Amino acid sequence: MKSRITKSHEVIPEKNNYEIIGSSKIIAVCKNSASRIAKSNAPVLITGESGTGKELFANFIFKESRRNKKPFIQVNCAALPESMIETELFGHVKGAFTDAISDRKGKFIAADTGTIFLDEICELPIHTQSRLLRVIESNFVDRLGADTPYKIDVRIISATNKNIKHEIKKGNFREDLYYRLNVLSLHIPPLRDHKTDIPELIKYFTKNSGVNKILDNDAIDKLIQYDWPGNVRELKNYLKRLFTISSRQIIGQDSIDIEINEENSFLPLKKAINKFKKKYIMDTLSANNWNQSKTSAALDIQRTYLSRLIKELGIDVNVKE
Repeated sequence: MKSRITKSHEVIPEKNNYEIIGSSKIIAVCKNSASRIAKSNAPVLITGESGTGKELFANFIFKESRRNKKPFIQVNCAALPESMIETELFGHVKGAFTDAISDRKGKFIAADTGTIFLDEICELPIHTQSRLLRVIESNFVDRLGADTPYKIDVRIISATNKNIKHEIKKGNFREDLYYRLNVLSLHIPPLRDHKTDIPELIKYFTKNSGVNKILDNDAIDKLIQYDWPGNVRELKNYLKRLFTISSRQIIGQDSIDIEINEENSFLPLKKAINKFKKKYIMDTLSANNWNQSKTSAALDIQRTYLSRLIKELGIDVNVKE
C-alpha cells in the first residue's frame, strides 16, 4: 500500500489507499500493521486520541479484509440512547415491549458474515458490556423477546480515545471484555508525533476543499509549529474556516491566527483581547461579503475605525466594495 510522492511532497493516494495521508515512518508502520491485521478474523482494538483517524483505519482494515464484500456496520456507542442501546445492538421481536411494533434485527445481526465497528467502545454501559461479552463468547445474539438465539459470524473492530486500563481500574469497563476485544491492537499516533505529514495533509484538504486557494510556504511552516491537540480533525476544520474567512487566493502566515504552543497557557490580557477582536472582525467581514461599510454598520463602529483596526490587527483582507 504505497503512495506516490511528487517532488512538492504532495501525496497522490493509490487506488486502495483509502485516503490515509502521510509518508512519515510512523504512519507507514500504522498502515503496514493495519494491512497485516486485515488478513485476520480476530477482534481488533484501535486506540488513539480524538481526531487521529481511528475510523479511517477501521475502514481500511475492513476494505483490505476477506470480508470486504460483506456488510460493514458502524456504530458510535456514545450516540446510542442508553434506554435503547441493547435493542439497537442486539435487536428485538415484535411485541417484546410496548413500542415494538415490528421486528428489529439490531446491528450485530445486520453485520452477519461481515464486520461491525464499535466506535467509542468505552461509552457502553456495564450491563451492555456483559451482553456483548456473551455474544463474543457464544457467537449467538439473543434478541429481546425471541424464543431462540440467532447465530452470527461477525468480526469486531472497536475503538476508543480513552485509556481502557484506567477505565477498568475505575470500574467503568470489564477486564474480561477488554481481553476479548484486544486480541489484535493498533495505536494511531497524535499529529504532533508526525508533523512531517502536515504539508501533505494540507495539500490533500486544500485539493478537496472546493475552493481555489492555497497556503504559501511560510503559512505551512507556521502550522507545522502548532501541536494540534485536536489532531488531524482539528487541522481539517481549521483549514475549512481559514479558506472561508480569507479573501486571498494565496494565504500567508499573517492569516494564521492560532497561538503557537500556547494552547494550554494563559495569554496576557491585551494579547487575548486583540486575538478575540481579530477573530470577531474577520467573522463579521466574512458574513458581510468582506464589505467594510456593511461590516462597520454591523459592528456599530465608524468605517474609518474599522479600517484602522484591520491594519492594527493584521487582518488579511482585500475588500471589494
